[in-house]
Amino acid sequence: MKRNQTLNLISAVALVTLLAKMLGIVREALQARVFGTQIAADLYTIANNHTIYLFTTAAYALCVAAVPILTPRLRRDRKEGYATADNLITVTVLLSLLVAALGIAVTFTPWAASLWDGEQGESLRLASYLRIMMLTLPVIVLTYLLVALFQSQEHFILQGSMSIPYNLALILFLALFAGQLGVGGYVAAISAAWLLQLGMTVPYGIKERYRFRPRLDLKAGYVRTFFKTAAVTVLTASIFLFCYLQDSGMAASLTDSPVSVFYYADKLFTPLTTTLIYSISTVLFPKFSQEYATVDPVVYRRYVWGILRYTLLVILPVSVVLAIFGTPIVKVLFEGGSFDAASTAATGTVFSIYALSMAGFCALDLLSKAYYTMEKTLAPLAVNGGILLLNWGLNWLLSPSLGAAGLALATALSLTAGGIMLAILLLRKVSDIRLSPLLKCLAGTLVTGALLQMVTDRVVSGDKGKILLVTKCLVLDGLAAGVYLVFMYLTRQEDFFDLLRRYFPNRFPKDPKEK
Repeated sequence: MKRNQTLNLISAVALVTLLAKMLGIVREALQARVFGTQIAADLYTIANNHTIYLFTTAAYALCVAAVPILTPRLRRDRKEGYATADNLITVTVLLSLLVAALGIAVTFTPWAASLWDGEQGESLRLASYLRIMMLTLPVIVLTYLLVALFQSQEHFILQGSMSIPYNLALILFLALFAGQLGVGGYVAAISAAWLLQLGMTVPYGIKERYRFRPRLDLKAGYVRTFFKTAAVTVLTASIFLFCYLQDSGMAASLTDSPVSVFYYADKLFTPLTTTLIYSISTVLFPKFSQEYATVDPVVYRRYVWGILRYTLLVILPVSVVLAIFGTPIVKVLFEGGSFDAASTAATGTVFSIYALSMAGFCALDLLSKAYYTMEKTLAPLAVNGGILLLNWGLNWLLSPSLGAAGLALATALSLTAGGIMLAILLLRKVSDIRLSPLLKCLAGTLVTGALLQMVTDRVVSGDKGKILLVTKCLVLDGLAAGVYLVFMYLTRQEDFFDLLRRYFPNRFPKDPKEK
């Protein structure tokens, strides 16, 4: 029953997160129609990549680092937990204010101009965008630390839901005011809308009777642990971001690949990927600590491996479907206005290749959190550092001949290799690791993908209307899901049958021959 409750909770978090992510995709679609992939969009992309994107990455790392510190203290004594939260918030927000001030000062130096190889007026516009976005750092940091506090009290839906009003406000802006106010107005709107995300934490503060009281104690033992873990987590929890930044940075030197192509591909890949993965890790991360504290380390590692297998049971086929339907998805969501057919083709190619890295992305996220629970950071740090070096090398090797597709392929290969390596490191001392369920998933995914690609080449044509295109893709997606489920059933894939037994115990009793 307890496992079923966990699955139901993950499903609820995933649905809320999916709603928020879909609104985000609608926002990006409107943005694509208004701004396209022209210079104005490239300036916005560069400014966003060097500010808000990095800020949210760092703040998410702070959230991950704070959960293991706050959870046990809140369970021992709520007063102690709140005092710890007050101290972490005070220290971190003060630090973020200093960083934001320094960042704004830097925009008045030649650094801002070095980010853009264009006319002086364009460089000045870029600098102004950077200044506005720098102001969001303290708000973003405060928001994510409050998320960590309430997540430690098992309010898991907050992280997925807090961007809903943010996305709705920006959708209204794009629909009503973007034409008149342009990219500059949109930058200001994005920065202001972060206050809405912060506002989403208020009801939880009222419910838990939390009132922030400034507290500054740098000598507290957990402060050093907090920043040490956060520093490692910035890399390990954000490895795709850094690969994407490498890709988009190198894309600026390619004559046939606008930077904004990678921006839109990322804005599709990240929400679709993280909806399920982060929903699972949000619920299970606090539970990792409980499991690790009550069982033998070897049993714990087997537990993590089982969680990863259950996740890949879904992630593997989803990644292949997204890869095959990449260009149609981009066409339906983005094409129109300033986003033309050429933009669709370029963005669709990059997105499709990125989609193939979902399994590696999933393994890295879950296994890194498993290491954090054991208070071990060296393995995730080393693996993710290796991923960046591998991605950089493959970028230089593949981009001359394959262009933007080569950059995306380098990221997909690097993330997949990293996920495999981290799994090997976690499980190298564990005996009796069952690989057959994962191999059956992989085989089923390949069979399903091959059949889907054959049918798609004959049925789906890019010149059809969007409604017909969506209808065909949905029908083919349903058929592909059916093929995959039948394959899992015929091969008696263990994790698939385990899930069936949890929800239909009478129809699928446990086979006495199974261990």
